[in-house]
Amino acid sequence: MKSLLLLIPAILVLQSSLCFADGQSGKEKHIRAKTTVAATQEDDYDVQYVKLDIAATNTSTAITGHVTTVVKVTAATLSEYYFELSNQLTIDSATINGQIASVVNVSNFVSKIVLPITLAQNSIFTTDVFYHGAPTGGTNFFTNGLLHQTAQVQVTHTVSAAYHSRDWWPCKQSLTDKIDSADIYITVPAGLTVASNGLLKSIVSLSGGFNQYQWSTRNPVDYYLLSFAIAPYSEYSYYMHFSNSTDSMLIQNFIYDSATVMQQHQDELDSVAHIINYFSDLFGRYPFDDEKFGICLSPLSGGMENQTMVTLGSLDITLIAHELSHQWWGDNVTCASLHDMWMNEGWASYCEQLFVEHFWSPQQLLSYRTNVYSQAMTAPGGSVYVDDTTNENRIYSGRLTYDKGAAVAHMLRYMINNDSLFFQVLRSYHQQHHFGTATTEDLKDIAEQITNVDLDTFFHQWVYMQGYPTYGAKWYQTGSQVVVRVSQTTSVPSSVPVFKIPIEIQLRSPQGDTIIRVPNDHNIQYYTFNWSKPMNGLAIDPNNQILNKTGAIVKDSTILNIPSVPEKKIEIFPNPARDFWSVRNLPALSDLVLTDINGRKVWSQHGVTDNAEIPATALPHGTYLLIISNGNHICSYSLIR
Repeated sequence: MKSLLLLIPAILVLQSSLCFADGQSGKEKHIRAKTTVAATQEDDYDVQYVKLDIAATNTSTAITGHVTTVVKVTAATLSEYYFELSNQLTIDSATINGQIASVVNVSNFVSKIVLPITLAQNSIFTTDVFYHGAPTGGTNFFTNGLLHQTAQVQVTHTVSAAYHSRDWWPCKQSLTDKIDSADIYITVPAGLTVASNGLLKSIVSLSGGFNQYQWSTRNPVDYYLLSFAIAPYSEYSYYMHFSNSTDSMLIQNFIYDSATVMQQHQDELDSVAHIINYFSDLFGRYPFDDEKFGICLSPLSGGMENQTMVTLGSLDITLIAHELSHQWWGDNVTCASLHDMWMNEGWASYCEQLFVEHFWSPQQLLSYRTNVYSQAMTAPGGSVYVDDTTNENRIYSGRLTYDKGAAVAHMLRYMINNDSLFFQVLRSYHQQHHFGTATTEDLKDIAEQITNVDLDTFFHQWVYMQGYPTYGAKWYQTGSQVVVRVSQTTSVPSSVPVFKIPIEIQLRSPQGDTIIRVPNDHNIQYYTFNWSKPMNGLAIDPNNQILNKTGAIVKDSTILNIPSVPEKKIEIFPNPARDFWSVRNLPALSDLVLTDINGRKVWSQHGVTDNAEIPATALPHGTYLLIISNGNHICSYSLIR
């Protein structure tokens, strides 16, 4: 069994360290940046409404389109309307407020229309662009926004992240300018089905053997999250009910017309309702509950988080959990910059672990997280913060954006060390930035406000800088005294010479193990514990809370020669205490931190001289750890309430 046991007094002696400037920003170094808009003039207006009226089929990427866009002028004046559309598509004509307008090609992806008159700020106007074409070269992600693929059936579908909406409709590609509402009308040959965003308002029969699927969303949506998929689908839909509520919501799935799909995957499809309820408990109510959640299948190698209708290449349950969680992490709140893509993908990847933690077993969770960490550490360097937004493979790096991003999400939970506060942070983040955009710094600010924990160093080291630590240890026991020497090296010492994060040390014995959480912020630190059980081993971070590798852990009697620590004998009384503990003979300017047995801070005082009193009246009965630090010396004591 495991037990948290504080066998103190313990003395932590800091032998050596390397300098690290916490205030130094890694964001300013070697950054290659590309905005999502291809022309800065696109930021002179705000997109308020889009109607996509497109004819297509499932046998090719050939489309004919008519897109209406209603915009509001945000610049002081506007005389030219810039938009994006791939040169693989031909513009047939365009109008401004119903008046024929000439289109000027600016570049491969940018066109402009000279307005009939210059418009003032806050003016609203409507553009219509008519076009056609059959874009080629699309095979999967980041190749073309419109793909034709074949699996059990032929499917034509969109995959627009991060720069590829312009491959199939004339648009403004700005993360921070969400479209207020949209209609998506797709005309297809009879016998085919169209999956898309929002609610299916109508299926209109047209002459010549065609049907028009009329989808509509009235929630804000980012440009790359508008979508459609065309195939001879079967529909499997049902209504879910939110926990502790009489409210229901449509779950609408479009799957291949094959009996084997339902035979093999009905359980996964039915589980969606349970996952929605669970994620709603963690992050706040499903953000698009007035519309739906749905899945449509395609031969995509993975999934795409299109708002309210995700496109999946398989019905693997963790893939479903990932793309479903994007409805919060990426769709409801979208990263404000591609530099912060981990705020979409890293958190969605961590939601896979949250799913496994809740619905599977602790052993499966540990195995899942260990695999994610192993993938993140297949190379020594690279930051979670995207340093090159000109490269989509870097933006969506599986190792850095997804796996290391998921590791950072879990380590934030570990740093906060209080699940109630951690999930309050996540709910507040989604409440404050509902239907908007946010950055890493926005999340950090909310976390600091709610937890009262300084997270500057944590985010600086783990998000903006590079690498991970490797921990090694030497230990020895004599009588009831255990001495542990922990060493830390880092994979990119020029970026982070020492990671400053608490570590868990597991003391192992045939009579039962003990885990104790201790501060670790130097390359070499000594810890001394009083522990009466016969020790036969030691582990650092036994539950894999931290992204790290483990070096040699050996039993070594030479570490008993701990460097002497010149200090007064600290006295603490009464202990046990009812109302307060008095601490006497403190070194000048000491910092005191009191934690519970789980390492959670319950009281602190800084810059204390000589003496202090620690209040105990409001604390629950139990054992607490007092950590006293002064310069490079740290002492720990067990206090009983």
